[in-house]
Amino acid sequence: MRAALRPIPFRFLWAWSICCLLSAQAQANALDHNQRAADVFIKAQSAFEQHHALAPRAQLSYRLLAQGPLTLTLTAGGAKSSVPLDERSSFAWPAPVAGQSLQAATKSGQLALWRPDIRSPDIPAGARRLGDLRLECAVDAQSGLNAASENSHCLPGSRKPDCLNELESCLREASLLLKKQLEQLGQLQVQASPYQNQPPHYLFVADQPLFSITLRHGDKHLLLPAVWQYGSAITTSPFASWPYPREYLYSLPLESADWPDDTLVLFEPLEKP
Repeated sequence: MRAALRPIPFRFLWAWSICCLLSAQAQANALDHNQRAADVFIKAQSAFEQHHALAPRAQLSYRLLAQGPLTLTLTAGGAKSSVPLDERSSFAWPAPVAGQSLQAATKSGQLALWRPDIRSPDIPAGARRLGDLRLECAVDAQSGLNAASENSHCLPGSRKPDCLNELESCLREASLLLKKQLEQLGQLQVQASPYQNQPPHYLFVADQPLFSITLRHGDKHLLLPAVWQYGSAITTSPFASWPYPREYLYSLPLESADWPDDTLVLFEPLEKP
């Protein structure tokens, strides 16, 4: 006689249901993350025009980053059409209309990264212009293209005094800094944890894995410390996870007025092409 089938214990049914719900939720989150409404691009265009002086010769475009093939679909009034991507997975959307949206899809189902892509002409290969990168940061932060970029500091602040030629200003700044340090000691302020997030820096994604980054303006050069690479300027936590290989990630001192917009950012790849 064939053995009677035993009923599946409730705990297994419950666990299976939870797994199905989590899987469905993950797919829904991926779908939401890979979709952007036209309102975002309208705000991006406005931010680009507001700060266009950072890169007066550049045009606004966007770039999708993902591991594997990508497709991009425009939805407008219920109709869908394919949006062409160039060899860098970049595209332009010069006239977005409220109610429209863009949907990215990856063959692997992974989440795609959305980035403004702003490039002035006549920039040497293996280099970027600092003003272009400042404008990318500002467009991203003010448009909501990526929620994590909304608090990024993108624009240069006031120029620091030259201590060789402006001794009085430099001494005044040093005295104010000392006063602040004494006040902190008086309040017994505790040093922050080394794993606590650092002040917000915008996270850029390079075209290839990076070995080093150098700023150059005229005869002035600065090899950036390694803390500006691999996402280290965002967090020092060894447990941080990133949606893109860390060797592609970098940040820049965008706020520093010591480096004008025409500064070249030179990249040395991990492997020579």
